[in-house]
Amino acid sequence: MTLIEDNIQSNIVICKVNSSSNMARGSLLLAWQVANKHCLVIGGGDVALSRVEHMIRAGAKITVVTGSGHIHPKIIELSEQGSIYSLIKRDFKSEDLKMYEKSQVKIEEVFDLLNAQHYEEINDAVQNQIFAVVCCCIDDYDLSTKIYYQCKLLRLPVNIADKPPMCDFYFGSMYNRDNLQIMISTNGMSPRLSKLIKDNISRQFNDIDLNKAVENLGHLRARLREKVVTQDDLSSIDARMAWIKSVTDYFTIRQWSEMDLGTDIADRMLSYYPELPPNDYENYVS
Repeated sequence: MTLIEDNIQSNIVICKVNSSSNMARGSLLLAWQVANKHCLVIGGGDVALSRVEHMIRAGAKITVVTGSGHIHPKIIELSEQGSIYSLIKRDFKSEDLKMYEKSQVKIEEVFDLLNAQHYEEINDAVQNQIFAVVCCCIDDYDLSTKIYYQCKLLRLPVNIADKPPMCDFYFGSMYNRDNLQIMISTNGMSPRLSKLIKDNISRQFNDIDLNKAVENLGHLRARLREKVVTQDDLSSIDARMAWIKSVTDYFTIRQWSEMDLGTDIADRMLSYYPELPPNDYENYVS
């Protein structure tokens, strides 16, 4: 018996994708939801700190296994502030990858028989027991490689710092303005260029409150769904999307950022639905 069980069934057709060395390959960029989920960072240096800061912004429950060497003072400070769920000052152990797991659900026994009785336990496992992501930020190549393959066996998404072939995901360079996030990625080819592009974007929007624009449009969209088009059938969803898209295009980013779009103004716009409101910017800022 092999270590990895062969699950390919005879009725599955496998198609080989025709690839070319000249074809540009990108990543599937996603907004990964790790809020209130366990995330593991292995290491205690500058790279580990960078991973921790990304995860804090995403609201994760962060466990850091620092190793026995130097620990970045900022990591200790963040732990003392309560931003890190658990700071473990020792070398990594293989069992750390499952340190919070206690679920008794045996997948092979219940997979085809799942029902509402299992959902709560599964939700608890996802939210409180299984690491949503693992980030390895150490200089030990052999140990990093072992951790990567351990994560593969456990089906844990993993990022091994500075080793793109051992990364299920990249962090890229992030431009953050509260609710607004822009990720620039060179797919591991040039992190420095990603940062330069991010800095250029930052300068372009330096004098615009992008988060205010996001909040204004988010409020209008929420009121549309709560008060006007409350159904979730496909036609209603399409109608909501089409209307909010047209209204968003009415004004510039700067204009949306300078509005104070309270409920009264939002409802005034929505009173014209399904028609579009008057395209009169001054009417909404006075």
